Amino acid sequence: MKKFLTQETLLYLIFGVLTTAVYFITRFTVLNITNNSMLGVIFGQVTAILFAYITNKVFVFKDKEWAPMAVLKQLMGFVVGRLFVFALDIGITFIAVEKFSDFFISILFLDKINYDFVLFSNPLFNKLIGSPELLNEFIFALIVQVLAIVINYIISKKAVFKK
Repeated sequence: MKKFLTQETLLYLIFGVLTTAVYFITRFTVLNITNNSMLGVIFGQVTAILFAYITNKVFVFKDKEWAPMAVLKQLMGFVVGRLFVFALDIGITFIAVEKFSDFFISILFLDKINYDFVLFSNPLFNKLIGSPELLNEFIFALIVQVLAIVINYIISKKAVFKK
């Protein structure tokens, strides 16, 4: 376990959580403005990818290469690696939110929750989890982001920022 908890891994987890926050803020802001989950996913992913690239390059892997062609090549590798998670997010959102939302709300008992309870009615959380539909979307977005942190660390470490 000690080998896993290196400074690099800890920094990656911290910036992974921050990237997830950027993703959620962007996704749910776009969702609340447009009422379109897929558009929220697209904007959320693009914003998160750019944020993650910069923070991983500068703070996590401490990459010092800033020549324009090297950065472009590295950024392209980073984006290609992230496309798998992007596609996963689109697929899960399409299935769990767009097509079969009622099914997942039912089996997860999200329709049995009292949304007048302070956690759900609080203005800070209401636009994230204030209804069965929003909570369903939030749960599946969170699942994707946990998978993203693990998958993207492996891709970044082994392919994009390898030393």
